[in-house]
Amino acid sequence: MVSWKVNFALGGVDEQIDLFDTETLVDWDPEFKGELIAGFFKTDYTWIQGLKGVTRDSLTVQPINCFVVVGRKWRDARTKSIPLGVLFEFTEGDLRLRGVGPKSLSDKAGGDSNILLNLVSDLFDKPDLWKSKIIISAKPKSEWKIISDIIGEEPWLLIEQGRKVMKTDPRKAMENFTKAYKIFDILADINGKFHAVFAQAELSLDSMNFDLTKNRLEALWEFTSQLGDPMLEENILSSEGILLYENSLFEQAITKFEQALERAKRANIHRAVVNAYCNIGECYFRVGKFDEAMKNFDKSRSLAESRQDRNSLAISQVNMAKVLGQYIRQGDSSSVAQAAYYLEEAIQHFEGLEDMKGLVIANGMFGEIEALQGGFEKALMHFEFAAEKAQAINEHQFHEFYRQKAQEMKDRLYEL
Repeated sequence: MVSWKVNFALGGVDEQIDLFDTETLVDWDPEFKGELIAGFFKTDYTWIQGLKGVTRDSLTVQPINCFVVVGRKWRDARTKSIPLGVLFEFTEGDLRLRGVGPKSLSDKAGGDSNILLNLVSDLFDKPDLWKSKIIISAKPKSEWKIISDIIGEEPWLLIEQGRKVMKTDPRKAMENFTKAYKIFDILADINGKFHAVFAQAELSLDSMNFDLTKNRLEALWEFTSQLGDPMLEENILSSEGILLYENSLFEQAITKFEQALERAKRANIHRAVVNAYCNIGECYFRVGKFDEAMKNFDKSRSLAESRQDRNSLAISQVNMAKVLGQYIRQGDSSSVAQAAYYLEEAIQHFEGLEDMKGLVIANGMFGEIEALQGGFEKALMHFEFAAEKAQAINEHQFHEFYRQKAQEMKDRLYEL
């Protein structure tokens, strides 16, 4: 007969209960799972962090994922019965009943497990019959409360829902990502844990919380070492590059983006390769190495064009026009026609994709090119269009920036 031994400290006194393995208790209803644990946390039961050891025959079980409900049924004012224990465990994400006891009680009744089942029913269904009921766990109460709250929720859906509200409700998004991580942790799903933590890193980076971003990215490397997926490594390296970029460490960011490019090529992920070239080009642009920037933007443009990836193609064309604008500032008037060509094509792609933000950026860049060659009326038209579209999609910074640019063009025209 398989049995469990549960060692715990109750009121500072070490105790042990020998339990029957639940595989022998065929009458127990397994459908209790979520409702039972959730019900516990709605009560005011006493918590004692005193679960010291759990064994199944000679096998030692980690108590951190177990808890035992202990009740004492008083016979009279001075005498109390031996404790009744009900042991639960999280195994592969499933809350399971693992043992009930004491075993000695059933032994005295000739091995009649129904006696134990009746006591268990009394413990949960008739709590007024018990003078005390205590949940003993090796986990803090707050941890079990979180687990009870997330039982039955789909972790991938939590991440998806969190991403949808990252801009509008970052606190809710972080709650969702944290819940998802808890579930994946229970499931021992390393891939899921990676994506939950990566979502946290993205959110903290978007919120300019660079210390938390760095912490989350460091944690991600532990998962990738176990998963061995170059695409997951690319995700981390790209985010590390963005973190360095946001802190104006452009040369270091280039190194990260080049490493991300190598992983993306190895994984044969087209969009990631295109993004890596764009990121590298942007860093070179920020340090004034415009020829290097143009080479990388052109590589991203060529790849996007070959795959008929209109979104990436349009972004690359806007970036190339941005570099050409620098050449125009340096006196290269031959770059004007090429910049206009790229921007006209980019605008067509963004219109076809109904990408309003892309249209804002492309028209804003067109305004810059026109202003550089003295075409203030055309520049005004592009800046006003960009400001109007930015306001329509609630991009307040873009709206204010291009509104001011439009006013500058009006002032220049007035001077003329």
